[in-house]
Amino acid sequence: MKTNPGREQLFDRWAAEYDRIVPSFSGRFPFDGYEDVLDALVATADTTHGMKVLDLGVGTGNLTERFVRRGCTVWGVDFSVSMLEKAREKLPRAHLLRGDLLGEWPLELPGQFDRIVSAYVLHEFDLTTKMHILRKAAETYLLPEGRLLIADISFPDVRKRTAAALRWAAEWDKDEHYWAADETLALLEREDFSAVYRQVSFCGGLFSLRRKTPSFPNR
Repeated sequence: MKTNPGREQLFDRWAAEYDRIVPSFSGRFPFDGYEDVLDALVATADTTHGMKVLDLGVGTGNLTERFVRRGCTVWGVDFSVSMLEKAREKLPRAHLLRGDLLGEWPLELPGQFDRIVSAYVLHEFDLTTKMHILRKAAETYLLPEGRLLIADISFPDVRKRTAAALRWAAEWDKDEHYWAADETLALLEREDFSAVYRQVSFCGGLFSLRRKTPSFPNR
């Protein structure tokens, strides 16, 4: 399974405008509180200098940049060539690779990581596919005591997500799959994750995950 080529082209076109457009959504769906959500992820990750971090869907590098400033060694993966070009301009010290989260991940990824993070990416996929990506990340790339943190367009429960879909109907993308924490936490529990959720803005939230049973590399 691979990402629709049309989505790749969309993000290639969006790369030049992404960092200008996203801040314009203050108070509006879908990016209200974008900077606060990224800051909350970094604070919750609680990294120390020298830790290894893997950023899934690095985009133009806004999340990776925060970890680089904290002295982490950061690897990032994205399927958009243009997004990666923007990220490389900002972050020459980061290790940025092209890869599709729905396909084979880059072979260059070095072993396991202290933290695996992702911001404003996984809403592209339905809940079953989200779980597949999280399992793969945790089982193959996460150190046994590591943590996985996901920031994204998200609501506390299905009811509030439904209300938001009505309130923001003109902006709501029916081809995307925005998170509802209640259904997600229930599924994560069955997937052997210990998870907590924090709502940061009205449409932005943060999941922090650990494996209940630490796993070891299976590559």
